[in-house]
Order: sequence, then structure tokens, then C-alpha cells
Amino acid sequence: MYIKEHFAFWGTLKYFLQGTLVYLLTIILLSCSSSDGNDPKNPIPVPEETGSVSGTVKDEDGNVYPGAEVTLNIGNETSTTITNSEGKFLIKAKSNGNHNLSLKLPLSTVAVTSTTVSVGITENSEPNIDFVIQPQEVTAHLNFGSVQLLEEIVDENGNTPTAPNEPLFAANIFDAPLGLLTAIKAPDDHHVTLSEFKEATGGLLVYCDGNSATIHITLEGMIPNGTYTFWLAYLNKTRKVGESINFMTDFVNQTNPPIGASNGTENIAVAGASGVIDVVLEHSSCILTDEEALVIPILYHINGKTFGGGHVPDPEEMVHMLVYFQ
Repeated sequence: MYIKEHFAFWGTLKYFLQGTLVYLLTIILLSCSSSDGNDPKNPIPVPEETGSVSGTVKDEDGNVYPGAEVTLNIGNETSTTITNSEGKFLIKAKSNGNHNLSLKLPLSTVAVTSTTVSVGITENSEPNIDFVIQPQEVTAHLNFGSVQLLEEIVDENGNTPTAPNEPLFAANIFDAPLGLLTAIKAPDDHHVTLSEFKEATGGLLVYCDGNSATIHITLEGMIPNGTYTFWLAYLNKTRKVGESINFMTDFVNQTNPPIGASNGTENIAVAGASGVIDVVLEHSSCILTDEEALVIPILYHINGKTFGGGHVPDPEEMVHMLVYFQ
């Protein structure tokens, strides 16, 4: 009796263990099926493919602007890029939906089309948005009074001149001996007075076209037959006309490059007998999109000599006008 009961017990246990094993295997297989996404009741979601937006930054004449900053944002998601040498941009969105696309205007340009537009981004889409801008003529300011850099234009005693017929001197502001005064004379050797100096007026108009810039310079009231050069003083921050400029921290380059060739052979203009300058200079980059701000100093060369693309000695020049591109 005992033996029969013993075998019956083990037989029952055997069938119990076999049933339990089959159940566990079934659970494991079902679990594996769900984890690899094959469970039709609980499929793993496939990530949505986001769309992009492309376009061009150009002016009304079709000139394109490289280096222009374009931003795409929705909520807290922001993507920023700059236009390439053909003025084109492409931004892939981080998610789909209605975004704002914004253009940071190049220096001294105005918007023809809106600078911020709403654009719908959907899966695998690529809507095209073109921004149209137009450059503006920028007024040239006398390097005198509230706009004067480091009190360079002085009288014979080193003070700010006030009388219209007072002869002018240029003070050394970079080269030793600092404060050395050099008489500002015209090519005919007469001493330039304050009233003559203040006759200068005019402006600059800059167009970009890919990796080049055209600078149209129209000035009058300059020193007759005087030799002038034009330079690119890039700033790492905006500076309003008349605000002080820190020469140690505000300039991007220690030595400001000339407009045109780096050797300074293409940034020269000579005023006519009536003091008019009307010339077009070229530069091999879009000077409106390189940095936060740009000031173009217009240097008068006292003895008519130029010094290439490097440093111009203080006694040989003075800044007659300044043009602020902001």
C-alpha cells in the first residue's frame, strides 16, 4: 500500500512539474514576443521622421547674402544656422508642428519681407521660405565732437578747436610720442581749418552678392585732391554713433583690414579738385554679415602717401569720417 501511494505521489508531482514548466515557458515566450514589438496589442511606437525648412536670403536685385543667421523654433526647441556662400540655408526641425522661422538682418539692411514667418513642419516635408532684404545707405559722420575717437583732431595747443578759421592738428593716439601734434595740410600745402574739415558729408551703400561686397562711396566737402583710404573695423558688440569704443576689447581684429586686397592697394580714393569722392570699391566677402557691428574709418593721408594693408603711422594720417554699420 505504501509503495503504491509512493508511486502515485511521484506521478502526481511529475505531472504538476511538467504543467508548471509549460506555463513558465509560455509566459517567457509571450514576454519575448512583446519586447521585440511583435505584440499586436502593444506595438512599440516608431519615431516620427521630422521635416526641414530651406530658403535663401537675398535683396530685391537678387544678390544673395552668405553668413546671415536664420533661426527655427517651436516652444523651447531652437535650431540656428547661417546661409552658405549662395545665400541658402537648410534647417532640420527637432519636431513637427507650426514653427517660427526668423532672420537676423545683416548690418544696415531693412526687411522687404517679414523677418519672422510661421511655417508648418510635417514628416519628410521641406517648405521653402525666401527672405528679401534691401541695404540702406549709411551716413558718414565727422570724426569730431561727440563722434570723435580719442580726441584726435585738436588745435595747436592740443585742445578741442572751436573757431571756424582755426588751423587743425592731428594728435598721436597710438604711436609714441603720444600726443605729438602734426599739422593737417592739404596737397596744396595750405593748413586745413575747422570750417574746411567740417564741410565733409556723404555716405556709403554696400551690396553683397555671395562671397563679395560692392561699396559705393559718395562723399563731398573732402580735402580737395586729398588721398583717402577705407578700413574694416569690426566690433564684437554694437556701438551707437558717439558711444566710446574700447580699442583693447571692442575690436575683433588687432589690426583692421583694408577694404579690397589685404595689401591695401584697393582701398584708396583721391578726392577731386572740388572735394568730391564718388567711387566703387570691391571686397572679397560680404562685409555686412561677418560680425556684430562694423565701423569704416575714412583716413586722410596728410602727406599723400599710403602704407599698404598694415599699420599707418600716426603722424601720416588722421580719421576724417566714420561710418557705422549696425
